[in-house]
Amino acid sequence: MDAEVKITGVEDAAAKLRALVPAMRKKVLRNALAAGARLVRDDAKRNAPVLSASFKAPYRKPGTVRDAISVRTSKNARKAGDVGVFVNVRPAKGAKFKTNTTNLIVVKIKRRVQTRASQRGAKSPNDPFYWRFLEFGTRKMAARSYLRPAANKLQDALAVFTVAVNKWIAKANATAKVEP
Repeated sequence: MDAEVKITGVEDAAAKLRALVPAMRKKVLRNALAAGARLVRDDAKRNAPVLSASFKAPYRKPGTVRDAISVRTSKNARKAGDVGVFVNVRPAKGAKFKTNTTNLIVVKIKRRVQTRASQRGAKSPNDPFYWRFLEFGTRKMAARSYLRPAANKLQDALAVFTVAVNKWIAKANATAKVEP
């Protein structure tokens, strides 16, 4: 479910934003959007199902999904020249590789060497891959939604965004140059 909030009736804040230097404008918007999104994130974390200690799951650590819920910046919005954030379950870290180059007299030899093992996989206690099973359910399990109900906080997040953007604009105007 994609949720989008459009701000209307905030012409004075928009005029103040246009007066800021473009780089500062993006920083102000990103920080204000993140402040509002943290409200949604906190509600999702509160409602996320946590494995009870009495349930013996050999490969699951209690709170893995809850701890992985985070506010992240949108790469798609950045590519389009916009600013955006979203609340989602952050995947576990994958393997990390490094390229080593060995110079011989005639030839350069490049090798990829793994420097960190992957934390992903069904048997990894740190991988919250099963978040979608909890959120949407399966054939054999009813959904226990926690992200979609948290989206109901978007109206409250809008109020937090408005307060935060005004605070950041005042702070940016105090420390940065204003374009004429």
